[in-house]
Amino acid sequence: MNKFNYLSIFSLILLFVSGNLFSQVNDVYKEVDQILWVVKDLKTVKKKWVEIGFSEVEELKKVKLISHGFKDNKGTIKASIAHLGGVNALWIQPLAGETIFSRYLTNNGEGAVALIHKVDNDKHLHEVTQQLARANIGKIATYTLKTKTGNLKYTIMDTKEKGKYYLGFVIDERTGNITYNGKNQLNMKFSQYAFAIKDTDPVSRFWVTAGLPKFDVTHGPVTDKMYFGKPANFDMSLGWQRHGNIVYEWITTLAPPTIYADHIRMHGEGIQHLGFSVDDIDYSINFFEQKGYKISMSGGWGEKGKKGSGRFAYVDLSSIGGMTIELLWSFKE
Repeated sequence: MNKFNYLSIFSLILLFVSGNLFSQVNDVYKEVDQILWVVKDLKTVKKKWVEIGFSEVEELKKVKLISHGFKDNKGTIKASIAHLGGVNALWIQPLAGETIFSRYLTNNGEGAVALIHKVDNDKHLHEVTQQLARANIGKIATYTLKTKTGNLKYTIMDTKEKGKYYLGFVIDERTGNITYNGKNQLNMKFSQYAFAIKDTDPVSRFWVTAGLPKFDVTHGPVTDKMYFGKPANFDMSLGWQRHGNIVYEWITTLAPPTIYADHIRMHGEGIQHLGFSVDDIDYSINFFEQKGYKISMSGGWGEKGKKGSGRFAYVDLSSIGGMTIELLWSFKE
């Protein structure tokens, strides 16, 4: 075998090994610590979410936001952490100055803007950001959120344009934290982060370069389709990422009307809803309707009344923070 062949085989081995190493999802991405969620009126949002049964809201008193370089200047905010059935939402109300939060509110309106993963310390942060830097993904903002019990140090990566949300990391230096279990009146259990996008392939490719898995795209039949209380013939494809303890669902509209296309039209591509499993979907729907909230879209999957079937219903909560939640129920024998 000549020298050229040896070199060719060696190159192929290196490509195979590096590809396999890169395909291993970093443990830091297996759990989302918080979702950053921008609101106009924090006081009202907290009050309304408590009214729909989510009482575990942690007020961050004496909050001070410190920006570290980049394009931001002297941003001031109000903030609370809501524990919503298993997802931690950092509600942020921009008050003054320019930050990614104020810019998002101006350009996109209220809603979730970032998924934040916890890192242990500065060394751990450097490791994960260097991995992203090798994929040409840099930092777009860093913040220290000073609270009464200690600092929350955030690093936000420049992923929104191609990845449709900001990927971020936090070092939590607070002490004496209370443990919350996300209890709520309907016993809803958080089960899904969901995104509305126009085209699956380029978004999937971007996240693969960042070290996350390729989307597993499915397109199954939907039954009993309803859109704001009227029969509809919508269609969509679903891209799945199952690298962590909570699934990511990437939704592309194939035939309108859908609330995903509505979201893109009003807010742009990005985080569109949070999914929750419920014990009794009819009771849950009635609960929200009695509170004055509309079911924006609903349907089912599988053969009704048989194993593997289920139902979904979206509750339009845009008036209390700009987001939608999805009620998910699976048939149990």
